[in-house]
Amino acid sequence: MKFRSLTILMLAAGLLGAAPALAQRQAAPQVVPPDLSAVPDKRPFNIPFGTLITMERAQGLIQTAVAEATKRGWALNVVVVDPNGDLVAFGRMERRTAGLDFDLSA
Repeated sequence: MKFRSLTILMLAAGLLGAAPALAQRQAAPQVVPPDLSAVPDKRPFNIPFGTLITMERAQGLIQTAVAEATKRGWALNVVVVDPNGDLVAFGRMERRTAGLDFDLSA
């Protein structure tokens, strides 16, 4: 019985102590939504991530990679992408498959 009284007393003291802290909460500030009909004069986030790659430059890179792979005896697929990751050029060497290589001669 003594334990139960002590527990009730402690809970009541905790609630009374926490009540002022809960009562002093401030209201959240009003958030004003942006005006979606406003059109800026310039693009606000026009941040270049690198220079764009031209088709001629991409073909030159593919030819260089194919020449090196031929010299080393590799069969490769060569991909050139722009700074956004979009495909600019693709080259597939002979004897190269799209996925894994399997030896079916066994």
